Amino acid sequence: MTRVGRQTPTQSVILPYSETKGNEAIKLYAMTGNELMEWQQLMLCDIMAVNADGLWTHSKFGYSVPRRNGKTEVVTSRELWGLFNGEHILHTAQLTDTAHIAWERLLNRIENLGIHPVSVLKAFGKEHIELDTGGVIEFRTRTTTGGLGSGYDLVVIDEAQEYTIGQQTALNYVVSAQKNPQTIMLGTPPTTESAGTVFKNLRKKVLSG
Repeated sequence: MTRVGRQTPTQSVILPYSETKGNEAIKLYAMTGNELMEWQQLMLCDIMAVNADGLWTHSKFGYSVPRRNGKTEVVTSRELWGLFNGEHILHTAQLTDTAHIAWERLLNRIENLGIHPVSVLKAFGKEHIELDTGGVIEFRTRTTTGGLGSGYDLVVIDEAQEYTIGQQTALNYVVSAQKNPQTIMLGTPPTTESAGTVFKNLRKKVLSG
């Protein structure tokens, strides 16, 4: 008998919505031969909620999940949908190895669909994938000096518990010119050793209303 844990967050603040692109992303992901768990599907629908104008209900979305529970697969699904819909995406991580693993995971899902990317770069610290839809994703390690380009529709902040104010300042401009940008922060519950304050402060502010 398989034990299934709690499928809803212990705490969450979600803005009201009636439409979502999440179901599209869930179906696309299922075509890779993988299946999202119930909590991942629910969260993806929340992340990809849209308003009457077709804009993201949550232009910023963050979630904190303990390690080895599948939190990265949620953004992999979001990124996969984004690539097939022509988005320009930046996936950032604190460590080069983490960014590379995320690149490998997404490329695997694309290959499982039988899709051949227009361009794939494997070089550590400069990984990218481009599809013939015009969708492009780049994987980078975060710094405080910028140099990450601009014009991204989606920015993913992986290992958000380590996301510092200096790194945030360097990333602030990369989505500023887009019509419908979205930033997703994901990480594990911060410890006393976690250097980041941005994620922690955002969580505190949201939960306090």
